[in-house]
Amino acid sequence: MKTSVLFLFTIVTSVILSSCSTEEKTSFSFMAIGDVPYHLPEDFERFDRMITQINEAKPAFTIHVGDIKSGSVPCSDEYYGKIKEYFDTFDEALIYTPGDNEWTDCDRESCGSYDPEERLDKLRQLFFSNNFSQGHQPIELSRQNKVEGFEKFPENSTLQKSGVTFGTLHVIGSNNNFQSGEDALNDEFYERELANNFWLESLFKTAKKNKSIGLVLVLHAGLNYNNKDEKNGHASFVSLLREQVQDFDQPVLLLYGDHHHFMMTKPLMDKTGKTITNFTAVQVFGNHDIHSVKIEVAPENPNLF
Repeated sequence: MKTSVLFLFTIVTSVILSSCSTEEKTSFSFMAIGDVPYHLPEDFERFDRMITQINEAKPAFTIHVGDIKSGSVPCSDEYYGKIKEYFDTFDEALIYTPGDNEWTDCDRESCGSYDPEERLDKLRQLFFSNNFSQGHQPIELSRQNKVEGFEKFPENSTLQKSGVTFGTLHVIGSNNNFQSGEDALNDEFYERELANNFWLESLFKTAKKNKSIGLVLVLHAGLNYNNKDEKNGHASFVSLLREQVQDFDQPVLLLYGDHHHFMMTKPLMDKTGKTITNFTAVQVFGNHDIHSVKIEVAPENPNLF
């Protein structure tokens, strides 16, 4: 049986850090995981072992980028409750943003033939009912549902640590639940798209206001960066992301899952086709590869992450 492994990496950027807010900027590390557990029941033992290793490493917190099951595991209240119990075995805080498998796929017969939006409501009630993260020592988060007009979106959150702004966004695989075709019903998509775009812009505004030395964005989707594709459910988000990153002179780290292979890229291009160097995307492990990625934040280092 495979064992889990902690991976440490450095992201190189050409950005020079500037002085920022009065908050003390000290080095710290955090973990990123996603698309786990996937296969039942064997993954529960491996997931438990990974949590033990993470607790031994003593990160400031752990981030789960979404997909707490595969697309064929039943979307039952019992299963969601079991995952919440696992999340609370993390010694420190566990910050979670939903993936597609825990709600958009739930109408499949193998998943229990649930209504996807009803399952999304259940996730919000179970994991995002207050201002605190999951984990044995939860931390307080600022949630989007406190903003007038966006009361439905507690899963989008933000926190500040050591001069770095963190933000979760509910952008998912399965084309972000965007359905193409004349008879497609996309009310849920358009409402969440508006919320995500508002929250993305707010995160950059907050980072600038606080003179953050970096920004970490957390979402589930392996983004489709092809804005010319009319069927692309990520198009408007990617366009806004490109604009905001170019207007922000500090490192931006995007953590995501979806495709289950550890990968570090610089996928954002400007209008001339040049790489936008202060943006780095890191896809975490997942599926059969139950590993975590350890990210160290070093404010005194120009590379930051």
